[in-house]
Amino acid sequence: MAGKYNTSVESIIHKRTIGLLFTGLFITSLWISCVPNVDNAVHDRVFYFNIDEGLSTLDPAFARARANIWTTTQLFNGLLSLDSALVLRPAIAHRWEISPDGRTYRFFLRQDVYFHRHPAFGPDSTRRVTARDFVYSFTRICDPATGSTGQWIFNGKITGLKAFTDGQATTITGFEAVNDSVLQIHLDAPFPPFLGLLAMPYGFVVPEEAVRWYGDDFSAHPVGTGPFQFFRWTDGQRLIFHRNPHYFETRGDRRLPYLDAVSISFIPSRLSAFIAFLQGKLDFIGDLDNAYRDEILRPDGSIQPEMARQYQIQLAPQLNTEYLGILTDPDLPITQGHPLADLRVRQALNLAIDRERLVRYLLYGMGYPASAGIIPYGMPGYSPGAVAGYGFDPGRARTLLADAGFPGGRGLPELTLYTTPKYAALSEYVQKSLENIGIRLRIQSLQGGALRKEVYNGNALFWRASWIADYPDGENYLSLFYSPNMAPAGPNTTHFSSPAFDQLYRQALTETRDSLRYVLYHRMERLVLASAPVIPLYYDRSFRILQPGVHGLRGNPMNHLFLKEVYKTPNP
Repeated sequence: MAGKYNTSVESIIHKRTIGLLFTGLFITSLWISCVPNVDNAVHDRVFYFNIDEGLSTLDPAFARARANIWTTTQLFNGLLSLDSALVLRPAIAHRWEISPDGRTYRFFLRQDVYFHRHPAFGPDSTRRVTARDFVYSFTRICDPATGSTGQWIFNGKITGLKAFTDGQATTITGFEAVNDSVLQIHLDAPFPPFLGLLAMPYGFVVPEEAVRWYGDDFSAHPVGTGPFQFFRWTDGQRLIFHRNPHYFETRGDRRLPYLDAVSISFIPSRLSAFIAFLQGKLDFIGDLDNAYRDEILRPDGSIQPEMARQYQIQLAPQLNTEYLGILTDPDLPITQGHPLADLRVRQALNLAIDRERLVRYLLYGMGYPASAGIIPYGMPGYSPGAVAGYGFDPGRARTLLADAGFPGGRGLPELTLYTTPKYAALSEYVQKSLENIGIRLRIQSLQGGALRKEVYNGNALFWRASWIADYPDGENYLSLFYSPNMAPAGPNTTHFSSPAFDQLYRQALTETRDSLRYVLYHRMERLVLASAPVIPLYYDRSFRILQPGVHGLRGNPMNHLFLKEVYKTPNP
């Protein structure tokens, strides 16, 4: 029965081309060949969503962008996973232990996890996952020959890794398969967020047989353990996953997943994808775009009543901080004698921006004012009570400017803010805010790659930036200010340097108790805010709109997409 159903899904997906009529100032015919028109009986067992930014790979070793993360999460599993509250949960490891010194992690694996069926496994077509598979997968991530974008999660942490990457050893001693069902990982030093790193797609397990079978083509022919298995990928048109009938997770007496298939389209226009959603051709939209924002939100950020009646709207914190960065290295020629080297000027910039108004009117409520530090709302340990950020106080800002020798902005040269075209409106808001206290600001727009190059090479004094959490621990954000992470080698692009901060940072890495580690994080944030190398603007908010018949779709503040518990009923 399953085989017959899978064939029917594929034939239906090939079946129809949809013509969409959009009226406004003009009428345009929108042809979307990759969105199927299916009868409810089949539609209720297939989940349809769109990826507009394209998809480069299905190999978790390269799962850096959201599209890669969303797709590989359906196909693979790791030792652990994160739930909707960012709590670590068992996955292939049913339990784990951490040594008292925080340097050895022991994972006990389930005995009922099998790879997707594939000829690479020989006559049996599959086999059970063992600890050696994780040793292989993690070593593959670390191998310079792989070129994985995830090598950083292990760099500087795993015992024996440097000898391996330097070519002095053929194995990494820190990855140890004690037996088939017990894996040990040895760290050179404690790193409390380590478990969160393993829950990333870079921590997913892959079978050596399939990687060798396909070579570089493994990225387009993935074989994993996840709730869905790869079926077909027509580049630029659609990607289809089928239900894995042997998936190990259950809910009650029901084996997951509930869906029979997942169909992913690649409509590049977000407006076209939104129209397809309104016609019932997509089950959810995971972004709020300016092209259709007014259809969904009122200017005050509330949901339009008609949309609230017809669809499910999910709004939640997303671990991303939007901020302005300022180069503070006193030893660089570009900063010497520049007004931004003056703490009072940097503090004045922070006080000149009304973040509440920015979120309410510019973002339509799709964010949270950055009333604390760099660690975003929704992150465990976030505490505006313990970390008081900069409020809106233009009077105080003008006083600070006068104290710095620039009363009313007189004598202050024009500042340049480097940004990207996507953030033109935000940059103009900052420009107007600074004009109100007498500061002239020029906006220099660059493409993303060019901007990153200027910032990391120390050629920009003032720029717009954002930091999306890689893992759910505040250390990820505080690493932006640790002296050894100075750009271009690391993410400390502001060149912030503080011995007191560095000492607290190192101390936090030895503290395994979350509550005490968060106290250290708060002290570090207060040090950063006092020196003002950044201007936190707002913390992000995720948006999802679902068809009324979709159930069980849950995310988390990392904006992950989990489809294993999704099921559908006919729309009312």
